[in-house]
Amino acid sequence: MSSLRDLKARARVSYGLIAGIVVFAYFIYHSVEGDRGLLALNNVNVRIAEAEKKLAELVETERELEGKVIRLMPSSLDPDFLEERGRKILNFGHDNDIVILIHNQRKKS
Repeated sequence: MSSLRDLKARARVSYGLIAGIVVFAYFIYHSVEGDRGLLALNNVNVRIAEAEKKLAELVETERELEGKVIRLMPSSLDPDFLEERGRKILNFGHDNDIVILIHNQRKKS
């Protein structure tokens, strides 16, 4: 009889221990795999890095466009740039210009 009581007492202790281990494992799993876990944090950091790279590219493009706009303003007009833009947009050239046309040939596969 006493051995049966000992087994029941040990079973109660082991149920508590098993329940504690299961709860601990649950929280560890979700701290790694969950919506706000370590893997999600890594994904967010990758997305932030991509967004910062794209932002840097857009800032560089903006600087280039601002430079072109400044050169076309009436207060600081650059005649060479104005002529270049006009010729490119209107597809004009001087009589003494040499124009080389390059046709893209696509390979048929």
